[in-house]
This record gives sequence, C-alpha cells and structure tokens, in this order.
Amino acid sequence: MINFKHAMSAFKKYLKNFDSQYGKIDLKIRHTYGVVKASEYIATKLDLSNEDIELAKLIALLHDIGRFEQIRQSDSFIDNKDMDHAILGNDILVKDNLIRSFIEDTQYDNIISKAILNHNRLSIEDGLSERELLHAKIIRDADKTDNFRVKAEEDFENIIDNSSKDILENDIISENIFNNFMNSKIIVREDRKTYMDFWVSYIAFIFDYNYKFGLEYIKEMNYINIIVDRLDYKNIDTKQKMEKIRKHALEFIDKRIL
Repeated sequence: MINFKHAMSAFKKYLKNFDSQYGKIDLKIRHTYGVVKASEYIATKLDLSNEDIELAKLIALLHDIGRFEQIRQSDSFIDNKDMDHAILGNDILVKDNLIRSFIEDTQYDNIISKAILNHNRLSIEDGLSERELLHAKIIRDADKTDNFRVKAEEDFENIIDNSSKDILENDIISENIFNNFMNSKIIVREDRKTYMDFWVSYIAFIFDYNYKFGLEYIKEMNYINIIVDRLDYKNIDTKQKMEKIRKHALEFIDKRIL
C-alpha cells in the first residue's frame, strides 16, 4: 500500500540534511514537487488506477533524491562517469535502505528503482516489465515537463553551472546542435560545447516524449515562447537561429498532440 502523505513527510525530514535556502537545493525541491504534479497529471490522463497514480507520484518524489547529495559534493547538476544523480539516488534508497522511510511495502521496489535509474538516460533500457516500462515513461515525461517550468522561471545561475543571463545572451549555438534540433533530434550532453548549446538542448526535450499530455501542458503554459524570449540575444546568428528553433518547436508540438 502506498501512503503518499507519509512519503511526503519522510521527504521533508530527509531535506533537513541540506540547506534549503541555497539556490540549487531550493530549485531541486521545487522541481521535485513540480514533477509530482506532472506525474499525477500524466498518470490521470492515461486513466491509470489510483494505485498506479499514487505510485507515479511516489516515484516523482524520489526521482531526484540523488541531486541533493550531488549538489553537496560537487555543487553541480552535471552528471559524469564519477557521479550520476540517478545512480546515486538509487544507491541512497536501496543500498542505504532509505526507501523504507518512504514506503513500508516492498512490492514496488523494483518499479521505483528501474524508473529512477532510467529517468535521465538517453533511452530506456531493454528488458523492463510492462509496469516498469510504464512508470519509466511517466517519470521521464514528467521530469521533462517540469524542466520547462524551471527554464521559464528559475534563476539562470542555478539552471546552468557557471552561467548567467549575460553570458547566455552573448553566446553562440554550435552548428551541429542547431542542425540536430532542426532535424527533431534530442541533444546528448557530450555534444554541447557552449552555454547556448545547453539552453537549446533543454528545448529539444520535446523530441523525447512518450505521451502527448506533457506536450499539451507545455503548449498550454506557452513555455516555448517564454523560454526563447527570456534572453535578449546579442549575437545576430544566435538570434536568427533561436527564431527558427521557436518556429520548429511550436510546429513539432502541434503535430505531435493532434
């Protein structure tokens, strides 16, 4: 049985180990709650059982639990071979048995673990059960959906390490990043060379949705236009590319949600 109210209390208790006033920690707390909201929205739209809706919310609550320790250790959101926040989070929950603080019932452990481990991968691993795959898809979509809110609202200094609004406004977009976007391809972290490459890669999340519901929400909230318009691009080439990116993104979403 899933008691989400109990899980939320346990999460707030866990957060006492961290400085909630620090910008990056504060961002991830709000992001977690946003992903819970988005997961409930998607799971409800999929007409799932109440049990699976509650499970989707629980996975969302725990999906980024590794981020808090990652920030404490490295003050960064950038994953690498030495620290991947999904693996770190799963280790904290499973190896340290912290998961029992959030839910006593062990029957959901594998689903929760698989969803967390797959939420930030380039693609979902093979061999998952039908229910594991369902929840992996939900958390990936929900995570991306609230990431659009993050990019639309949060401070630039907390979004991209060592960046600022001024740095982004004077930066350029790599040609291969722009071409990948215009060909509706997701952008892998290794290909990003500039701060604007990072900015464009976030918008490219639209190309990796499993369900249309998150994209419908992005359109409803006007996030594409808000994100593009957050910056006053000083470089003419960047400004022109961003207008083409805006147009392609809006057209892609409209086609996808039909």
